[in-house]
Amino acid sequence: LQEGSKSQSVIISGESGAGKTEATKLILRYLATRTNKSTVVEQQLLQANPVMEAFGNAKTVRNDNSSRFGKYLEIQFDDSAAPVGGVISTFLLEATRVAYQQKKERNFHIFYQVARGLDQATKAEFGIDCDTSNFWYLAQSGCTTADGVDDAEEFREVREAMRTVGITDNEAHEIFRVLAAILHIGNIRFEGDAPANVIDKQPLEAAAAVLQVEPMVLHQSLNHRQIQSGSARGTQYAVPQNADQSASIRDALAKTLYARVFDFIVERINRSMASSGTHNVIGVLDIYGFEIFERNSFEQFCINYVNERLQQIFIDLTVRGEQKEYHDEGMKWKDIKFFDNKIVCDLIHGRSPPGIMRLLDDTCRSVHSLGSEAADAKFMEKLIGTLAGHEHLMVPQTGSSARNFTIKHYAGDVEYTVDEFCFKNNDNLYVSLVQAMQSSAVPFICQLFPEDLSDNKQAPSTAGTKIRESANFLVQRLSACVPHYVRCIKSNDRKAPLDFNASRVEHQVKYLGLLENVKVKRAGYAYRHFKKVFLARFGQLMPEETPPQSCSELVNWLCNKNPELKKEEFEEGKTKIFVRSPDTIFVLEEMLMKKLDPLAYKEKVKAYKESERLAKQKAGKHSLKPKCLIQ
Repeated sequence: LQEGSKSQSVIISGESGAGKTEATKLILRYLATRTNKSTVVEQQLLQANPVMEAFGNAKTVRNDNSSRFGKYLEIQFDDSAAPVGGVISTFLLEATRVAYQQKKERNFHIFYQVARGLDQATKAEFGIDCDTSNFWYLAQSGCTTADGVDDAEEFREVREAMRTVGITDNEAHEIFRVLAAILHIGNIRFEGDAPANVIDKQPLEAAAAVLQVEPMVLHQSLNHRQIQSGSARGTQYAVPQNADQSASIRDALAKTLYARVFDFIVERINRSMASSGTHNVIGVLDIYGFEIFERNSFEQFCINYVNERLQQIFIDLTVRGEQKEYHDEGMKWKDIKFFDNKIVCDLIHGRSPPGIMRLLDDTCRSVHSLGSEAADAKFMEKLIGTLAGHEHLMVPQTGSSARNFTIKHYAGDVEYTVDEFCFKNNDNLYVSLVQAMQSSAVPFICQLFPEDLSDNKQAPSTAGTKIRESANFLVQRLSACVPHYVRCIKSNDRKAPLDFNASRVEHQVKYLGLLENVKVKRAGYAYRHFKKVFLARFGQLMPEETPPQSCSELVNWLCNKNPELKKEEFEEGKTKIFVRSPDTIFVLEEMLMKKLDPLAYKEKVKAYKESERLAKQKAGKHSLKPKCLIQ
């Protein structure tokens, strides 16, 4: 970043529970320490993390602090390498978790933190001064606690962090209001045919009181859905809903409320860290790992698509990109084969033939009047008719009974169940729900629903379209930076320390393409740069009165001066010079530091010897530590 004045990015990837979030924290701490300048922005960057974790992470069967959203944090630096701003972009918040969790999983951390850490008066005001087991959205999984986690203490830390990142106490109060309303909404139960009746009015009235809307308005918005005729006048019709349909609308409202609060928090954090002008950045990407569950739905389909795109970037910039560079530079090179997952990406987002996402969008546009099950059947019909026979797609059944399809992803085969694919892809709220929220007497809630309902000319965007656009944005941002990779490997599935499952690790190493990458690195060169850059940097080692005129002259001088350097380590291409091993570059950098700043070099050697002494001392003390179990 400093030497080349180029933006950098760190792409952190791996399965759920492999350690991506912890790796992100380590990188942020390192950057904060490395700059040696304590600034307000630096504190905001560090404090944004606990806020984002509280609202975006949850306990899953694989990970007690699993990120249920993707995050790309760009830290902006000035010319002296001090952080002056930051921007957070988020992707794919798993809003479905608000309404549904698998057994032994939890909802987002913030719900339990609020329930156990919010002051008693505010909890009483919002009607949540009771145990978490009283709320269906928290109790359905049978798990309301996490081992070693003190929700009340974490709430206090999150509140302090919220203040640091620019969220006022009044805004925090309203955020907790919405969270309480979501918990009451989850307790509303329906019965009977259309229009469904509410079984117990208490949760409905509690939700309406917290949202400050009329109970009848809220009730009507849940057991009716408003549709518009296709005529020029656009007549509105309120269509009664049965119990199951009303429950789906209830969950849609809860998920939307949460997603919009989440977006508000991200916007507030970005506003507090905003910096004008153009800056070089270090971008850190922490996103969902590849997911394969017993039952995989639309959420896993989207997550795995984004991971396919990231794998494509990895291939383009490492295995394919590096080999292409050798050919372009006229180097002797024998290509190393690798799996190109472009074929899988095209299967999902392609234009011709249309990929799965485009078929889904087309289905949603053409069958808006059908129920969810009928729309999904129509989607499967299009899928089979268009993509049957694709080498990376398998459909076990055909005809009206088809409910599943399998994609051969780079990380393995995943079978998806199409139930509610169309409903989730539509991603638009019914007009009656928006109207109900806009009728609230709470300005904050009205602010969360800025839709102009009088403007119905523009077709609503689908979730699939937004995900493709987000993935394209991500690829564009990452491609503008010099990439660095952190591949997190999960050592076992038991969340246990000192347990190394060799076959489990081997599978990850294979599908991540690490073997091919290592083969290319071993056969290739650790360092490459334009000849003029190499000359400008390491030419300083030669006497000032005889500066080098070419790379070959400089290499000859260096090898004669230092017996550690070998000529075969260097090779020139058309425009660049290549160095085979990193040790050679380390020697060159050491020589350069020794000449340009001999005092700093002596201090560095002294510090190294001291750290080496302490490391040996520590190793002696802990020689009886338990050893890792390799299976």
